[in-house]
Amino acid sequence: MKTSSFASFGYSMACLALLALSGQASAAAAEFSGRGVYHFASTSGCAEALTRSADSNCNRIALDVADASASVDPQAHAIVIGSDANHGSKTVIGDVLLHGSGIAADGQRVPLSLQVLLRRSGKEWKSDTYVHAPVRGKFSDIVLDPYQISVREGHGERVLFSAEQARKVLAQPSMAARVASYFVVVRPSDEQNPSADDITIALGVGRVSKALMRASFTSAQADNTELDQLLAKGTWNLDLQALSSQIPVWVVQRQLFVFGLEHSPLLQDVRQRGLNKHDSLELGAVNGKGYLRYNGREEAFATAPAAGSAFMRDSFIGLILAWHRSSQAAPASVVTDSTQQPRQ
Repeated sequence: MKTSSFASFGYSMACLALLALSGQASAAAAEFSGRGVYHFASTSGCAEALTRSADSNCNRIALDVADASASVDPQAHAIVIGSDANHGSKTVIGDVLLHGSGIAADGQRVPLSLQVLLRRSGKEWKSDTYVHAPVRGKFSDIVLDPYQISVREGHGERVLFSAEQARKVLAQPSMAARVASYFVVVRPSDEQNPSADDITIALGVGRVSKALMRASFTSAQADNTELDQLLAKGTWNLDLQALSSQIPVWVVQRQLFVFGLEHSPLLQDVRQRGLNKHDSLELGAVNGKGYLRYNGREEAFATAPAAGSAFMRDSFIGLILAWHRSSQAAPASVVTDSTQQPRQ
């Protein structure tokens, strides 16, 4: 009887343990709905060379329309995006941004991220793929959460992007260039100082490329101050200057949305018309107190540290600026052959 009692007790404890594990696995799944920017955990790092933060919730799903929804199952490594309404031509439903890393040609492990932008025209889904990398070339030993990205169609699902496709694209960003309609070129704004945190983004190839934006990052703190601490408590400035009026309005609008700037009264005109040539948009802080500045006009902006952190981690422009600031960066990192990246 004693042995039986112990066996029964052991069986009961095992069942409770399994139930607890099952509950944890179930709790780990996430459902998102409605227009908004949502984050979930990455097990492959969060631009580790740029921050020592313990927060792993850096993978992102941004849903652009009110009827959109998304589910993330980290156990099955499955992401499913849905939208109920029939939308107009090329409507952006949302995107998925996954963080990882890879070994560059010089042997350094560098942060990489994969962005899959999802559009819908009527009932037809289409995806655009972008690679964010701080240096150019091919990468090996890719580390990336192996998510499969699918969309809901009728009562079923259709796979748009597999985990294997993700690894291949990160390993060879030039694969995306083969089907791109244009090329993104990133070069130093000052050729005499190629490692400065000041870059120019252009579209095109060689001499026919057209400069679109200049981006710079400055701070009052020493270069060895960790970026997350600097953005949270320090004095810093991120300056984005439009060098052309041809930046698509929807691109500007989406940037404001995903980085938490769209509700600023200061940017009301920008939300409607986009950026004009010579417009300057600055985000920064003085001893941790945030501000937003547009063409010289300034307003207090309490969420500047959060917006700046998201930009420096999730935007391909910010990733390059942050990498320059890192002690691991090499001068060659000012150029990238990633394509289509302005469509973030």
